[in-house]
Amino acid sequence: MPRGLGVHNDRSQWVRRGEPSRRTGTLGRTTRSAWGIGGLRLVAPGERRPAAPGGTPPNPYGKTRGAPCWLGLAARDFSAAKQFYGRVLGWCHVPLVGQLGRARSVALKDGLPVGTITETDSEFGAHAGWMPYFYVDTVAAAAVRFRERGATVALGPPVTVADRVAVVSGPDGAVFGLREQTPDDRWTVGDGPIAHLELHTRDVFAAALFYGGPLGWSGGSVDSAAGSERGSGGGNRSGAGGGGALGGVLRHGGACDVAYDDGRILLRDGTLPVATLREATAPGSTECHRWHACFRVPDVDAAVAAAVEWGGRLISRPPGSRSRREAVVSDPDGVAFTVVAP
Repeated sequence: MPRGLGVHNDRSQWVRRGEPSRRTGTLGRTTRSAWGIGGLRLVAPGERRPAAPGGTPPNPYGKTRGAPCWLGLAARDFSAAKQFYGRVLGWCHVPLVGQLGRARSVALKDGLPVGTITETDSEFGAHAGWMPYFYVDTVAAAAVRFRERGATVALGPPVTVADRVAVVSGPDGAVFGLREQTPDDRWTVGDGPIAHLELHTRDVFAAALFYGGPLGWSGGSVDSAAGSERGSGGGNRSGAGGGGALGGVLRHGGACDVAYDDGRILLRDGTLPVATLREATAPGSTECHRWHACFRVPDVDAAVAAAVEWGGRLISRPPGSRSRREAVVSDPDGVAFTVVAP
């Protein structure tokens, strides 16, 4: 676990309770064409997941179990970070009560929450980047399961009577958080200022197993099933798709769907893609295992110019015809993120 790693209290009076969630996520029927491999049911990527047997109680806070529910950033220069993200991404910042005298604020874009920026005196922010939090029923139980998989976990004090948080560092160093409650049910990925979340890792199947069990992405039989798909020496890596079923969905009820598609694993909340696990080096870093945020902007070129002007830098523009529609930049602390055109 990096030095200075802390747990941040993201709840405050600015949260508007009782507002309807922007997410719909109506559950659909199980397709008759579903078939199984190693105890897993796979269906076409366009199909919706079925309800869990016996019915799964709805999450009262508008998030699916195991889905991303918040973002956090630890910044060494808090004022510079607020100014940078305000100028580059058009965010405004609402101050929050900090812990131990540390400055904190929540970032908003067009009135929608993006995440929390917290002052730190360590290198933790540059190491972790924009850190996603995942919704779980019980943080303590999820923490035990992650520890069993080789993770280091820092359990924080209860944020409220109904909420507790933890920060987890995986075996390869990727840092993420766990929450029992989302700070604001208007927060979402894909529909709003946060376009997408990505995990860059050495092995997408190992990463899916590490996250999928504790977060409930992949049901009780996924460990043995994914292990048989990978096989000895990495054989039949497309076993989740098998003869022509590439892109099939690992189906289960009551949580997120996981789909294998062309060398990457997609995490979906209902039919909404919320994260991608891909085998790649993290942009702007020699670290291989890291979460990466993609933010939506009206003009990629203007955002890149503003990032350079306000102390960041341009890391790369993806090759191809869509290179003008996205770019990877970094903030003054060296935290990389992607800007994406609508």
